[in-house]
Amino acid sequence: MKKKHSIGRFITLAVLCAIVLALTIFKFPLPAQWSDSDFYGFARAINLGIEYQGGTSYQYSVKSNSTKNFNLENGISSSMTRIKTLLENNLYTPNVYRNGDNVVVELLDEYSPVGITDIINADPYFAIKSEQSDTAEEKIKAEDVSTAYGTTSGSNIALIMTFTDAGKTKMADLTSSGSGTMYIYIGTTVLPLSYSEQISNGVLGATLGSGATLDQANYYASEIVCSKYDLSFEENGVTTFSKEDAKRNVIMAVCLTAGLFAICVAILCIVFKKLGLVGSLVMLMALLLQIILLQAVPIFVLTGPSLFASLLCMIIGAMSIYLMFNKMHSEYKMGKILYASVKFGYDKIWLSIFDMYLVLLFPSVITYFFGSYFVKQFAMALICGLSVWSFSTLLFTRSFSRWFTNISFKNKDYGFKREAHVDELK
Repeated sequence: MKKKHSIGRFITLAVLCAIVLALTIFKFPLPAQWSDSDFYGFARAINLGIEYQGGTSYQYSVKSNSTKNFNLENGISSSMTRIKTLLENNLYTPNVYRNGDNVVVELLDEYSPVGITDIINADPYFAIKSEQSDTAEEKIKAEDVSTAYGTTSGSNIALIMTFTDAGKTKMADLTSSGSGTMYIYIGTTVLPLSYSEQISNGVLGATLGSGATLDQANYYASEIVCSKYDLSFEENGVTTFSKEDAKRNVIMAVCLTAGLFAICVAILCIVFKKLGLVGSLVMLMALLLQIILLQAVPIFVLTGPSLFASLLCMIIGAMSIYLMFNKMHSEYKMGKILYASVKFGYDKIWLSIFDMYLVLLFPSVITYFFGSYFVKQFAMALICGLSVWSFSTLLFTRSFSRWFTNISFKNKDYGFKREAHVDELK
């Protein structure tokens, strides 16, 4: 009875894996009552870097034209938000990140963009006036602002500004009447803001209108900060990845993944025979779960480093399975029967393997928060991959190998051998 149940479980898992594999690879239309779009497959839904999707990459050096001594780091961080919004307003799909002292702008699926440098070098503008007029006096300027950021306040979106000592004094003077309206000029946008008391604490909060988003508030904040630093961007280089280049890179990535998977499976099956097939099923399920997780994480982008990290997780997972099977083999060599070898072998090694995953996972989390763009993508791939492979190898290997002992009772199916003089323990 146990044998039939175990065979049924493996058949069910095999069918489930086949279905998920089809959902991962293939594209097909959805029923009209569900959606007007097609289902593209989990693998196709992963965010691709420019080398796998195609487009044009610009690299810019950053310079502050201000005569005052500002922290350029803050200016560069704010400028990336502003650049992204400016390009999106011009109907581009940009990816903006920092590479050392340079800012990199990637335009996906754009091969001959025009005027990109002019767009991102557009002069930022910020001022607070007491009248809504282009010629009215600027009561408060960007240099009077210490920090600016977007935030949520209940169901509303707000723009928060904190002022320098000089700006604090100017704001108190501007609102000395106790009530009225001020006008916040940000780029080409004018935000009227009513006040009912004097603002003397050096902090101004402006609630944006209905339909405003946090991204919009952060853009306004970046416009204010960039006005303060007066940054300019000088083009250092342009790299174009054609559709053919991107397609070739994708094919290479798929072949590399499939080839590495096949090598790991071959090693398990050669060493552990039919038990290696159980390990292969574990690997397949872990790989599918890894792909599903990566496409569900919006901040993950498949780049060269993140692909390497994902493949590294596969190797670590295969090594974990190999170590567990090898420990089971060691128990068999000591004279235990097959079921006991599988059970006690797993029980003696799983904690060491779990510790190994934790030792690798913690540095990955720390690296993500302190690394550059490509280091972050490498770390994110490691975090997702190690999480999936640790869960899969530890849980699935335990269950599947014990099911297998209900099906096969011959040590040669496990690749297990013991010396002739070792008696089997009863």
